[in-house]
Amino acid sequence: PQKEAGAERPEGAAPGKPKYTFYHLLWSLSDPNVKWHMAGGEAYMRTNPEVEIKYVGPENYDPAEHAKFLDTIIKANPDGIALHISSVDALLPGLKEAKNRGIHVISVTSHPPSKEDNKKLSGLYLTWVGADEGLIGYQLGKRAQQEVKPVHVAYLMGHLGHAGHEARAKGFFESMPPGVKTDRVAIGDEPSHAKDVIRSYLAANPDVNIMFGMLLANKWVWDVVQEMGRDIVLLTSDEAPTSLEAVVQGKYLATFSQEFPIQANLAYHILYLYKETGMAPVAPIITGPMVVDKSNAQMVKDLAIQVMGEEEYYKLSPW
Repeated sequence: PQKEAGAERPEGAAPGKPKYTFYHLLWSLSDPNVKWHMAGGEAYMRTNPEVEIKYVGPENYDPAEHAKFLDTIIKANPDGIALHISSVDALLPGLKEAKNRGIHVISVTSHPPSKEDNKKLSGLYLTWVGADEGLIGYQLGKRAQQEVKPVHVAYLMGHLGHAGHEARAKGFFESMPPGVKTDRVAIGDEPSHAKDVIRSYLAANPDVNIMFGMLLANKWVWDVVQEMGRDIVLLTSDEAPTSLEAVVQGKYLATFSQEFPIQANLAYHILYLYKETGMAPVAPIITGPMVVDKSNAQMVKDLAIQVMGEEEYYKLSPW
């Protein structure tokens, strides 16, 4: 069944029918990160009463379900659509139909990094607003080098071939000086298996001194590194509670923010301005990464608690 949230205008918004209705297709309503976008939409509607924003999406992410929601949105004939292009092939028919109907689309959050995918999307969206995956890897790699001279570095991902993680790993490795050894390590997404892989990898590579991984694996990586008594600079991903707490508590050196609090607002305003003027940015608007380390992690944590609530924030942290 269709899930819709955030369609009610926030308290303080001007009464009456809005001039424009935009839909934001979320990738998963159960993902805490979507709350950043919904909170941004509420703030945007308060200051831009001509716009109404409606949120729809599957409870849990699935490419086919995501595409079905796009079809549903198109039938509602909105004035604009913001969405995360999660799977180009799954969303391509819907994006083409939106263009045929004159419905303008903004890509929000991460965007397909490959030339092949972007070629398929050419002309189907106005612009994209979000974090550059290659730049994420590069900036986090440079931050780690402020703490330690890299000798052998690893990027841990669930499965090899994930386009976003591959781009992030490439940027991470490109930030390293010549001669530094680099590895991409697939650890899976099941705790005991992942720990076994990490343990075996570190045993076989005693010179590894920087590791960059995904937020799902934060606790698994930390547990194995502590168990083995290794001194490794650890980097992780996103402004999720598990990553923020790891940095606040000094377990990880740094994570990054895609700058969710401004992403959605920028996308909505681009749609609004395009409806008003026919003008849109000619290049992507890169909102991240913002490196999050001990110097600013508490500030980002405070923002996260404002959006998620304190109880939900700590429930999502394994620390």
